Amino acid sequence: MSPFLTIKQCVCLWAGFFFLHLTQAQPPLHTAYDTLKTSLAQKPDTVQLLEYRNFAHAMLQKGRVGEAQMALKEALTIAEQVKNAEQISKVFTSLGMLEIDQGNFAEALKFFQQALDHLEKSAFASQKILVLLRIGQVYFSSNNLKLSEQYYRQGLRLAQQHNKPVLMADAYAELANLEDSRSNSQQALAYNAKAIAIYQASGEEYISALFNRAIEYKNAGQYAQSERVYRQCLRYAEEHKDDYLKGYVYVNLPNTLLLLNRPDEAEKYAQLALKWSENGPERLKIREEIYDILTRIYEKRGQDRQALAFFRQKTAYRDSVLNAEKSRQLIMAESRYQAREKENQIRELDKENSQKSAQLSWLSGGLAILIGLLGLLFWQYRTIRRTNARLMENNRIISESHQKISDQSKQLKILLRELNHRVKNNLAIVSSLLRLQSKRLGDAGALQAVRDGQQRIEAMALIHQRLYMTDNVSAINMREYITDLFDGLLLAYGYDRSSFDWELLIEQEELDVDLSVLLGLILNEILTNAFKYAFSQAKRPFLRIRLSADTFNQPNLVRPQLTLEVQDNGAGLDLRRWEQPTHSFGKRLIMSLSEQAGGQLEVSNRNGTYYRLVIPPVYGTSSEAA
Repeated sequence: MSPFLTIKQCVCLWAGFFFLHLTQAQPPLHTAYDTLKTSLAQKPDTVQLLEYRNFAHAMLQKGRVGEAQMALKEALTIAEQVKNAEQISKVFTSLGMLEIDQGNFAEALKFFQQALDHLEKSAFASQKILVLLRIGQVYFSSNNLKLSEQYYRQGLRLAQQHNKPVLMADAYAELANLEDSRSNSQQALAYNAKAIAIYQASGEEYISALFNRAIEYKNAGQYAQSERVYRQCLRYAEEHKDDYLKGYVYVNLPNTLLLLNRPDEAEKYAQLALKWSENGPERLKIREEIYDILTRIYEKRGQDRQALAFFRQKTAYRDSVLNAEKSRQLIMAESRYQAREKENQIRELDKENSQKSAQLSWLSGGLAILIGLLGLLFWQYRTIRRTNARLMENNRIISESHQKISDQSKQLKILLRELNHRVKNNLAIVSSLLRLQSKRLGDAGALQAVRDGQQRIEAMALIHQRLYMTDNVSAINMREYITDLFDGLLLAYGYDRSSFDWELLIEQEELDVDLSVLLGLILNEILTNAFKYAFSQAKRPFLRIRLSADTFNQPNLVRPQLTLEVQDNGAGLDLRRWEQPTHSFGKRLIMSLSEQAGGQLEVSNRNGTYYRLVIPPVYGTSSEAA
């Protein structure tokens, strides 16, 4: 019997050890966090930080605190690696908000203080002001009004020093709530008036501050003024079809009407509130408040039996609120426990994998030496006679390999199309969730932000829809994509195609997927701004979109220089305000995406707003160009 192992036996032995290594080091089942982490592995740091923070917020809404914490810890690691003080502060702020949601005010303060420490020597004034206001809110929730006022005023002074009017208004609005809780109604109204005046001067939405003013008037005993402001809020809600705001007016207006000795009207709005609460946010807590109002209405009428019935319903809903909160806390506690268990499992698996990797390295080294010796022995006894047979066998293997590669290529295209189909469906689900979430928001700014986010997701979904509908899985037909994007926004903002003029000029018919996503999101922001603001005074709306390409007759050109132009016939932009630093997420997103695309963005007025984004050409080697 030969003392040497054959090549086949060696390979089988090596494969067996390798398979054993793989099967003994399998990772745990993937969670939504694991999937996100894998998808972001090759993304830029700024994108990863934003996505991890958004994911944490989404998980918190679902009560999955553990995954939210893991995402924020990963974001913190990235921010610390790139040494970005502003991003580190934002992650600590998100961690603080997570603790507030669970009622852990001491932990929240610790995170907010760390967020503030990283901004101590930086110039990020807006972020510093936001953190100071968050700390004030924590102390307010803990009923420590003295410290709350201290941080609110510190944030106000900083906003005044750096000329941040919107943040000044935010600070005044918080001080108004604080003074109202102290029953200093006149001071609360004064601060509220300052906040509203600044919001109006800055062109910002102020309906939330106006709603708070109605409450402050009621607490100040100025019931007629309170009713007037409530009805102003109600008119706004009806004009803007804001069911969230309308519902909360229904809930609060009866308190003022009851103090005005108008119980019949109070009951009318209480009944409307009751109907709204069937599908409204925080259904149990709101119904408890409504039945409390109805109890007081019937007590005022002297109808004690009906008042008692409403009081019992109020008590039942109060118990339901308490039980729901207990259940939520139990779910969050379980989520935290599972997250800790998962982290422990990952650490143990990493340790085990390291040990097995070292063993595999030694095994691979030994097998390599053994295979080398066997190869030398075979080289010595192989004869020329067998060379031809080996060549023929190699030719057969190559032929089979070519066939396998061809089959795999076809299969890969099918899988990529299926992947894009699933991504498109998943984005559609996210869009639907955002649409549902928007119905729960009372703040108009937050509501608009969620709806804008929904449109951005739909813009990305169009890319994947195009990919799975065509055989080409690496490029997007820009003419068809832009047409679909335009039609979708046209419908979303209630315009009729027959009463809208637009011109589409496309010279670069196809673009790679990555650049298409960036241009699609930029176009989505620009067109959204046009549909929102440009055509209020135009007799007949008009939009022109042009994507031109210039090769400059250069050799080795992989992609020509691209120029994206978008022009509307609206009133134009205030260019001085555009060039100033702003908190506008849409503008920051346009500028950030333009930088990612490597382009230079110009904005001007030419009988309307005119955007011009120039993306430089891409060159390659001679072989790449061929």
